[in-house]
Amino acid sequence: MATQPCCYVAIQNVAVATDFSDCSERAVLHAVGIARKFGATLHLLNLVQPSKFAAVPDLLPDIDRAAGRDCDDLIDRLSNTHLLEGVKCHRWVEQGEIFEVAGEFVKQHHIDLLVVGTHGRGGLTRLIFGSVSQEILQHVSCPVVTVGPCSGCPDTQVKLRKILFSTDLSAESRAALPWVLTAVREWKTELDVLHVCSAKDANCPGLLPQRMEELRTRIESLQEGYEQLPIRYHHIAGKPAPTIINFANNSDIDLIILGIKAPHGFYVGTRWSQAYEILRESHCPVLTVRSDAS
Repeated sequence: MATQPCCYVAIQNVAVATDFSDCSERAVLHAVGIARKFGATLHLLNLVQPSKFAAVPDLLPDIDRAAGRDCDDLIDRLSNTHLLEGVKCHRWVEQGEIFEVAGEFVKQHHIDLLVVGTHGRGGLTRLIFGSVSQEILQHVSCPVVTVGPCSGCPDTQVKLRKILFSTDLSAESRAALPWVLTAVREWKTELDVLHVCSAKDANCPGLLPQRMEELRTRIESLQEGYEQLPIRYHHIAGKPAPTIINFANNSDIDLIILGIKAPHGFYVGTRWSQAYEILRESHCPVLTVRSDAS
């Protein structure tokens, strides 16, 4: 990923993880649209996890070959409907666990943006089955677009009219700014900047308004030399995840962008837990940018 003047980014390689389910089909269509928008190469990745076939390890070579055929069939379907027109596409079948493969794949192929689908499972179901999208988020350094079950499918293009940048006003959150401004510029969207705070912070006359003003000044300085599109700033009291979701749904937001601090070891902080809740419940795709990916 190259950072352009004024803190914008260039996207050259887009990857999408697919298991050929309806959930990942939506992610594939979003990835195709993004790759076309930026003139990027599309990498179609299917991951065969040996742990899921521990009872029949001798079948792994056959499973690999079947996954390859499924990838080729998917590419053929996309090509036959002209969705891949003008998009260079590679397909990959990798064997290994997510924590072993995902991060290395991103580094090896210089992936700038990874797109994944999520079933939106929560509660006990997620504890039983785990979350592939959650595991991927923890093990890759590049930004990740998560497409949930309520996100719908784009047609030949990804269309963005309104973007929500949800920020806790931290340095980690500001790592997402180049991606926010790139999306605003490329799609010529409106932008809502939202900080969710406690009731006590919302009534504070000092630090919070000052930090919001500092963020506004920072965004305007980064936009210098480019058309400045409508930006609205909000701070709302409440619990972060449900407040962000309600704001996005009520405002017809097409993309939520979050900046997150990279996890360390086995520790995953509160902001990550909030992010997972947003990924599961959002009616639009969510772009998550780790602070070590800027």
